Amino acid sequence: MIILILAEDKSLKTRFNSFFTRLGYSVIQYTHPLKIMDNLDEISPDILLCDTTDYPRHWKLIVKQLRENRERHETAVILLVDKSFDPEEADKAAFLGVNFLFPGKLESIEEFRDFEKKISRYKTPPMKFRGTSWIPDKEDRVGFIFRHPEDLRMVSGQFTELSPAGGVFRADDPSDISGMAPGTLLEGGSLKAGNSLLSLRCRIIRNSGTLSLAFLEFTDDGFQELLNEINNHTEMLHKTTS
Repeated sequence: MIILILAEDKSLKTRFNSFFTRLGYSVIQYTHPLKIMDNLDEISPDILLCDTTDYPRHWKLIVKQLRENRERHETAVILLVDKSFDPEEADKAAFLGVNFLFPGKLESIEEFRDFEKKISRYKTPPMKFRGTSWIPDKEDRVGFIFRHPEDLRMVSGQFTELSPAGGVFRADDPSDISGMAPGTLLEGGSLKAGNSLLSLRCRIIRNSGTLSLAFLEFTDDGFQELLNEINNHTEMLHKTTS
């Protein structure tokens, strides 16, 4: 998946690489509007970011060109704006199919976390990590519990397959998940994996009686803890079968 950036600040690509490469994204940056327009159809980005302070007129032409071929669900368009961004310009952005405006320069880790949270409403990161999936056995009991997004009752169950990117969840009571649609966000879930208890949010990718989930965000060092648990169990399995 590709993030395409139009901004004069060339260090922005470095900052994006530092944060988004670990999620599986490739980052491309242009500083010349005409070049990005020449290559826009070929690149077909999953995310397009335009700095409106640098390019107060060109962003409209670029978004208009993009939306002729790619819908909002195909490419998420974000405008970096400052406090002087006119409300009339915001109306034009909405009309042209911009997904959201982001106030700031994306210089701090807090800003990037906020940006990634907003992006996750539209795009699930590929999260391509090394290693294999963990297929827990009965002794492992990789449990997961979360609140139902509609009536807030607790839903519990087990992961039958787990990776740093997500997993396959089987509910203790299948009726608890029967009406959950793909794209639904599950907030504040608790995952018990090995010796770790992790808090996370995730998105439903598919519901076929079991839920295929994509992990979007962990609290604290949850991602690294999960990665360690998976590596430990897959290494132990490899040793016992070799």
